[in-house]
Amino acid sequence: MAEQPNLNLDPASRKELEQFIETQQAQSRVQTQVQMLTSMCWDKCVGSISSSFSRSEHSCLANCVDRFLDTSVFLVKKVEDQRSAAMGH
Repeated sequence: MAEQPNLNLDPASRKELEQFIETQQAQSRVQTQVQMLTSMCWDKCVGSISSSFSRSEHSCLANCVDRFLDTSVFLVKKVEDQRSAAMGH
């Protein structure tokens, strides 16, 4: 985490501010991931804009999202496992 400016906060307020910043950063990462997922799957699956998705477009979008989420969960677990191993847990 980047060094925070000295705002003369008591420890409880400083901790609350740090948690708020971490939450905002996490929300930003989620929004970025959703935008990337939307763009990637749209480009991969949707041929042209119409009033509804074709059966193949719908299936492709569902599969694309599922694979993206599976991969994301796998990578998060892998990083957590590596952190735990590094910490000796």
